[in-house]
Amino acid sequence: MSERVMLVVGDKFAQFAIGKDVITLSQLCGLLGLPGGMMAGAPRVVVMPGQGLGDDDIDAVLTLAAGSANADRFELTLWRLAPKRAHGTRSHKRDARNTLISEPRRLNEDVFELDLLVDEDCELMSDHQTGQHLQGMLLLEAARQSFLAVTEAFFLPQDGTKFYFVINEMAATYNAFAFPLDARIRYLIREKDIGSPHRQRFVADIVVVQCGVTAASFHTVFTVFEDGRIASKEGVLAQEAFNSHMASLRQGEPAAVDWVQ
Repeated sequence: MSERVMLVVGDKFAQFAIGKDVITLSQLCGLLGLPGGMMAGAPRVVVMPGQGLGDDDIDAVLTLAAGSANADRFELTLWRLAPKRAHGTRSHKRDARNTLISEPRRLNEDVFELDLLVDEDCELMSDHQTGQHLQGMLLLEAARQSFLAVTEAFFLPQDGTKFYFVINEMAATYNAFAFPLDARIRYLIREKDIGSPHRQRFVADIVVVQCGVTAASFHTVFTVFEDGRIASKEGVLAQEAFNSHMASLRQGEPAAVDWVQ
């Protein structure tokens, strides 16, 4: 019997699914929950996970399929082989839903690759989703998480020491819409100063590639400090900013406004 290939995306991308071999997560769960025999004679479906799915969603589908009377109608191997979402210590996110990248892979000394993994329940999609494409801010945040993850995984000591990242420059260029499909992030280090154990500086280019097209590219310059060294300096700067703000208010305090006419 012939097989059919279907892509599954998060429910918030329902508009993208219209008119394509694409279904939403809820629709897949509904099919898996049908009584036995209702899909008899239907072609076997190779189901591919797309964007919008969280780790819990993937686990839930595999669990539901294991007890489904229609399990033989669905090929879910790719769900078991889905890229592993980066740990929060890499992305600097406490909630796994807000991590948008996989664990980074080193291709050579200064080139790395990551998968884009968007959970539709992430912070950037909780109150803003229009059209069918991925928001530009999602790609920007994925790029930011990429330089955090690569640096944490490959350039910082793994002895529990905490580090503080300071972005000196972050430029974005958007070339094409990115959609809820498979996408890769390529990370290239242009310059690095890693001689000191307490301070490192990187210049890097990051591109998001989908279907062979560069959807967005980012250029970043950032510095990494040992947390203990920057925390005290940050506190001093915060106090100076507060003092300056209060002084400006005292010098140019606005006149009282009588709102009752």
